[in-house]
Amino acid sequence: MRRLLFVLLILTSVSAKAQKEGYEIEFNIAGCKEGTAILAYYYGDKQYIKDSTKVDAKGSFTFKGDESLDQGIYITVMPPDNKYFEVIVDEDQKFSMTSKYGNPIRDMKVSGHEENKRFYEYLKYLEDQKTKSTPLSKKAEELKAADSLGFRETPEFKKLQEELAVIDEEVKEYKNKFIADYPNALLSKVFQASKDPDIPEAPLLENGKPDSTFAYRYFKEHYWDNVDFSDERLIRTPVYHSKLQKFMAKTVYQIPDSIVKEASILVEKTRKSKELFKYTVFWITSHFETSKQMGMDAVFVHMAKNYYMTGQAFWADSTTIAKISDRARKLDYSLIGKTAPNLIMKDTAGVFQILHAIQKDYTVAYFWDPDCGHCKKVTPKVKEFYDKFKKELDVEIYAVCTNADEREGWVKYINEHNLDWINVEDPEQKTAYKYLYDIYSTPVIYLLDKEKKIIAKRLGAEDLEGFIRHHRKKNS
Repeated sequence: MRRLLFVLLILTSVSAKAQKEGYEIEFNIAGCKEGTAILAYYYGDKQYIKDSTKVDAKGSFTFKGDESLDQGIYITVMPPDNKYFEVIVDEDQKFSMTSKYGNPIRDMKVSGHEENKRFYEYLKYLEDQKTKSTPLSKKAEELKAADSLGFRETPEFKKLQEELAVIDEEVKEYKNKFIADYPNALLSKVFQASKDPDIPEAPLLENGKPDSTFAYRYFKEHYWDNVDFSDERLIRTPVYHSKLQKFMAKTVYQIPDSIVKEASILVEKTRKSKELFKYTVFWITSHFETSKQMGMDAVFVHMAKNYYMTGQAFWADSTTIAKISDRARKLDYSLIGKTAPNLIMKDTAGVFQILHAIQKDYTVAYFWDPDCGHCKKVTPKVKEFYDKFKKELDVEIYAVCTNADEREGWVKYINEHNLDWINVEDPEQKTAYKYLYDIYSTPVIYLLDKEKKIIAKRLGAEDLEGFIRHHRKKNS
């Protein structure tokens, strides 16, 4: 029996398609204890509460409302320990279901709703197939553990794989027949959307060898072929989020330009459904804004500029849009590939030092605070790198003190640790460097090339040498 593991949240947005016919779904689950039952629904990668009701001593409870539910797959959560089962909600929202608490799938009976009858026929069939496949899979794992190198060549393992393949093929045939018999059913749309494209044999190149990149390119280009973007019911199933995440975070080549290109193509596909459009734009924007991978903030800036700042994010209020817009404008100055904003600041002697005037192959813009505990650990590593490689790699460091109130301590630290690079400060904040370089904590390291283009940001001091050598080799 599966158990429900989710945070019980309330979704604030309501679909524009909500009807007024109402819903009334009756349940009788023998063995269910008295308490509160919950009706929740999938939305993206989360589940949200829609309704709750009391369970009587006989295990009976009814969810009832004046407005129809948004269609999709819902979850009925039962007391006392949050066991649950799924229910399909479509246009017909007045029906009843009976089962037993111990195994609600196996014992489920549906009255007045053909789609849920077929849904539970499928779930029971799936349980039967799992009963057949589980011991085969277990035996295959045992063979693998006993002979981690040669297990694939044994006749026994090959026979197990053949038997498992037969079961998989039977499940595929079941789903394909279901799709053919009930093409408009939600379960058919879920089956279709879950399919990966079938990749044909790779064509031959001019040298007579198969195109080694064909499979990847074909898979990516046809990834969404089986998804009906006009059917917004998919957003209230588990399938759409997992497919979106797999595509954007694993299938697409993880560099900003590639992600931006594929994101734009995908968003255009989702315009057939307001809910799919909304979720897709929201998820891509949020995912890449919080990514820890260097340079992915460019994807966030693209999404903000093209969808939030153009008035297309109909779900976001003015405050949210203002925050996203300000964040995007700020990050836009310091994206990888852009020319770093020029800085003109005074050094310890009061002489102006110009960032863009540095004549070196590489410049490290180092933002630090001598009183910052983390800076005290990082600065010696930057110093070690500088002393060792400043000539070989032709590098200079432009170190900006971010603590305007500690000039005496700053100068003292520089002298005590012999920081013989360019040390500057801007106590009056005339350069707006914190905004231009997105400095909200210290230390922060940017790496610039000879033309002062940003080639890396928020690097660790220990990564500087390797990154410069890689960049040199790449551009030699």
